[in-house]
Amino acid sequence: MLASQRLAFRIARREAWRYKGRSALSITLLGLPLLGVAIGATAYDTTTLSAEQTTEQYLGENEAYIEFLEPGTPITQTSWDSGWFSYEYEGGGEFGEEEPVGRAVTDTEVLATLPLGSWITPYTPSTDAGEEIQVETPDGIGRIFSLGYNLTEEAYENSGLEYLEGSAPIRDEVVLSQAAADYLELGVGDDLVVDKSVGTEEFEVSGIVEFPWDLNGRFAIGPMFTAPASGWLVDSPEPLSDDQVLALNALGMGVWSKPHVTDPPPMPEAYSYETVLLDEYMITIYALIVVVVVMEVILLAGPAFAISARRRTREFALMSASGATPAQIRSTVLAGGVLFGLIAAVAAVLLGIGIVAAGLPLLERMVGYRSEGLRIMPWLQALLVGVAVCTGLLSALAAAISASRINVVAALMGRTPGRKGSKRWMVIGLAMVGVGIGSGLAGISIWSMPLMAAAIVLAQLGLVACTPALLALTARIGRWLPLAPRMALREAGRNRGSAAPAIAAVLGVVAGGMAFSMVLTADAVRGEQSQEHTVPQGTLTLSLYDQGDGTTAPDWDAALAEVEPQLHQRLDDLDVVETPQYTSWGECPDAEKYVEKSDESADCQTMMVRPEENRCPYWEADLEDEDEERAAVEAAREDHRCNERDLEVGSVLDNVVVSVDPKIVALYTQFEGAELDEAVAFLESGGVLVADPLALTDEGTVSFEQMVTVWTEDGDYTDLPPTLVELPAKAVDEDLFSSNQVFLGPGAAETLGLTESEWEREFLLQTSTEVDGATLEALTAEVETDVLDGAVWVSVDSTDYTDPTTTYMVLAVTGLCALIALGATAVSTGLIIAEQRRDMTTLGAVGAAPGLRKRFAMWQTVVIALFGAGLGTVAGFIGYALIREALNRPLQLTYPFETLYGWELPWAAIGITVLAVPLIAAIGALLFTRAKLPSERRLT
Repeated sequence: MLASQRLAFRIARREAWRYKGRSALSITLLGLPLLGVAIGATAYDTTTLSAEQTTEQYLGENEAYIEFLEPGTPITQTSWDSGWFSYEYEGGGEFGEEEPVGRAVTDTEVLATLPLGSWITPYTPSTDAGEEIQVETPDGIGRIFSLGYNLTEEAYENSGLEYLEGSAPIRDEVVLSQAAADYLELGVGDDLVVDKSVGTEEFEVSGIVEFPWDLNGRFAIGPMFTAPASGWLVDSPEPLSDDQVLALNALGMGVWSKPHVTDPPPMPEAYSYETVLLDEYMITIYALIVVVVVMEVILLAGPAFAISARRRTREFALMSASGATPAQIRSTVLAGGVLFGLIAAVAAVLLGIGIVAAGLPLLERMVGYRSEGLRIMPWLQALLVGVAVCTGLLSALAAAISASRINVVAALMGRTPGRKGSKRWMVIGLAMVGVGIGSGLAGISIWSMPLMAAAIVLAQLGLVACTPALLALTARIGRWLPLAPRMALREAGRNRGSAAPAIAAVLGVVAGGMAFSMVLTADAVRGEQSQEHTVPQGTLTLSLYDQGDGTTAPDWDAALAEVEPQLHQRLDDLDVVETPQYTSWGECPDAEKYVEKSDESADCQTMMVRPEENRCPYWEADLEDEDEERAAVEAAREDHRCNERDLEVGSVLDNVVVSVDPKIVALYTQFEGAELDEAVAFLESGGVLVADPLALTDEGTVSFEQMVTVWTEDGDYTDLPPTLVELPAKAVDEDLFSSNQVFLGPGAAETLGLTESEWEREFLLQTSTEVDGATLEALTAEVETDVLDGAVWVSVDSTDYTDPTTTYMVLAVTGLCALIALGATAVSTGLIIAEQRRDMTTLGAVGAAPGLRKRFAMWQTVVIALFGAGLGTVAGFIGYALIREALNRPLQLTYPFETLYGWELPWAAIGITVLAVPLIAAIGALLFTRAKLPSERRLT
């Protein structure tokens, strides 16, 4: 047995060395996905920091970071591995309970709890916690953060602050982060121009710095800025003990200390937390991703072995005629799979580690912090080699079985027996797709990872099984096509054993890429829908904010008159329309109705409520344990009345737009013509437009609940019984009313007691000028940010709910998959053309022009790419359907529901995959196919 295996590997090695080009192509197809995994594993291990390493990066040589959480109130700290603290205080944490009353704590008390000789320095573990300042940029005016640290103190350099250039600032000097310096195009010795409320100031840049935990932060540090410190760095001669840490907790301080990251002090009490464990769901999602990747590798590498085995048909026939058994022939082919898998894995691992090592600075910029150096996750790399060998075996399995069943006589005579059974395989393939879909539905229903994984495998293999029949069916339309595409279609239909595996290779790549692109696209849309939409996407707005002493409101008309001419200089055909913002928060307009004593005041707030019959029963359920909670959520999921989002539950009317201006009404409702006129008239008559149809009563009204709280000077309060106010209402389809879900006219606002905001004004800027990022910066530079002698702050913004990062990621994933698909198409087509060398020679012998042979190869490429991309897109849709359900399941465990993953399609990815890939492949085949073949030599 062992001798037989040695022989098989010796034959495989000699065959690989004999046909170096074909072997390299096979190894490349097998190794490309493995290279991606190797890069990902190395990059992940390199950029993953442990809690101790993160602490070392933030604190450096300092012993701890401390922060007041509840000054003067004892707390029980429950998280110890970061500067973002989780804690409890006695009697706290429950809704409706009074906050603890603390006391002022002096620095002396804090130092008394620390080891003798300790020193504390202001610090915050976030560079964007500082004051945002406006600075001059090459394009106009931009914003960066400012930190008011005194960098002459050693604690900052001990914390890891590194000077890349220059030195610490003195007097009117600042240092910039590398990201800020690149953004502003400044260096050491240049001047940073800061547009402050007291006037423009210039500060010389004395150095370029970085915090190792924030490489991409844009910030400036200088003594003239406001210190944003949320806590202190502790530099002590010895580590903090458990008693000292608990003493700081007793003062209401959270502690992030090196010794206590992995060994926290004992808790004074036992705390239990009821949490929803999502590990099971995340493991399932990761397992499905692994299944998709393995299927991609098998389908990508399988064609190379299948086509190679077909080219070696005569060799296998000679082996069989010499006495080789079918098992020995299978072993020979499988040995090639093992050999190629091993070579591909080793090459992929070494190349992946090398790529990460070379790109480590770029990788650190991408994640935003310094790594601890190159790490390769050796156990996963070793596992990758094992998976590659198994994958190579699976990829060669079909070819091995086919090779062991050859007709020896036909193969030695050079005949290719006809392929039959395409209809049977069509039925089998459709059955596999059906079983896969059923398995997926069952897996989702009972949450079984094996069933969901089987669904992905069966669906893709079913589509592969359907491919020969689809090729045979498509070949029939060749009669209506020109000569070259007719020949390509008929050849694909005749030699389905070669074309089908090639199509499967493209299918596997496209399926994985399409599924991942759909996940990214749906996640971006989900993130956009989860935001509070106040105005349509791309709306240009002007905001004026009160910067006075808070005693009197500024002259808003005068402020607008000062700003408007500056806007006209940059924006053409400008129309400035105010969008009045009203609120129900604050002192009641008719407070005298509720107060009885002179030392009392009354606060009001109003919210829209649904009729009793339209309210979600979840809120009335008496929930005592997790099982009842789960049952109530399941019931809510099936109830159409339970469609509320987090933003909409208990939303008090605030920043509500109140207007009857047709321009504003049209902006928020998208109405036009007679429909717009009707809506304006309805608002003028005291009506209300609502975005929640379930808020309407049978009489066409909507109810608002007004709540009044009466306060005394001592801080005691009394909640009065709420009152209901009904107003005529109409439902609209658009959802641009933010969480308030209402649009009011002045009459309705007065009835509800809403008052216009005293401290800000909002305006809509309608212009024919197209405003992009650079234009917005230039516009900000044109407009004074402080008017009325600094009493009003001005901001011009363009509304954007999208995340451009997702678009880039989708394009990157699609581009990578398209590149691999092109490679798979080229390799498979090259192997097929090599197999059809006899046919090419015959074409030349009968007088076919070189151009015809080139076009024939081009159309063969188009057939493979189109079929693979089309079927891969279908397989990607099926895979995404399962992954989508896996992602949505944990999001449905609580109520109100989070925004779920939907069916938004990545049209750019689909266009690149289905259209661009076949086109580029066709051009490549036309350019690089050798047209001249020897036709003089004999073929027999």
